[in-house]
Amino acid sequence: MQSVLPLFLLILVGYLLRRSSVVSDSFVSAGTKIVFNIALPITLFMQISSADLTSLFDIGLIGYVLGSSLLIIAVLCIIVPRFIRNHASAGAFIQGMFRGNFAILGVPLAINMFGAEEGAITSLLLPFTVPLYNIMAVVVLTVFSEDSQSSGKIPVKKILKGIITNPLIIAIVIALPFSLLKIQMPVLVTKCLQPFNNLTTPLALLCLGGQCTIQTVKDNLKLSVTAALLKEIFVSTLAILGGILLGFRGGALGAIFITFMAPSAVSSYIMAKNMKSDSDLAGQILIMTTILSCLTLFLGTYILRELALI
Repeated sequence: MQSVLPLFLLILVGYLLRRSSVVSDSFVSAGTKIVFNIALPITLFMQISSADLTSLFDIGLIGYVLGSSLLIIAVLCIIVPRFIRNHASAGAFIQGMFRGNFAILGVPLAINMFGAEEGAITSLLLPFTVPLYNIMAVVVLTVFSEDSQSSGKIPVKKILKGIITNPLIIAIVIALPFSLLKIQMPVLVTKCLQPFNNLTTPLALLCLGGQCTIQTVKDNLKLSVTAALLKEIFVSTLAILGGILLGFRGGALGAIFITFMAPSAVSSYIMAKNMKSDSDLAGQILIMTTILSCLTLFLGTYILRELALI
């Protein structure tokens, strides 16, 4: 609750600021571009470049999380379009279902819940899950765009261009050598980058709140609530049960729990906005999963501890 509630409050403040005309639509538009092109890439770079992969490396855990994520995405891409006819909405729905708020919430949440030693295992997944989620988000949002669906062809060149030019993916690629080779960033550089890192979540959530209106919430309520329930209860439970059956315990199971139970990523709204997908739906899925995760994270942690699994 303590980790998730501030996110919801920032969204509420953004909504109130926009409704009272303190900020304008142009501020919201410019703010999302700043987050997507500057602040969030810097955040990802700082997190991944400082992650210690060698001491915590667990191929089994990494393989399970990546394999499960790809399976979830594949199943969603087959099933969701059968129920959501609007292509942009289908893409936003799928992205909201698989893309958790791992980069911003994952490691701090794990440390708060499981302690520093066990929670640190979650950082192992950061350089693997974040690139996967970002690449697959580009693929999904491109494939389920109106242009792609009207042509009836998979736009391979457009997907590759979207991946290569995506600021978040570029930041991850640049950060990986720093992590793998254990290159320490100069203190001066870290201090210069830190303000942008601090800016990412507040600005993104304020812009999300500024975009929300009562009408768009009503229009997307059914889909956003459905996505939240499926992600936070059904899909996450299946992934956690799979991890238990395969023998994961302690910090490794905690990492699986955080990966799949975390609310939808702030970047899912930002990317949907910048790739001209259904950003209203993407934002509301983020809000609904954030609200619901206050309950599911608490109950999930309680149950796993009572069963002595973490």
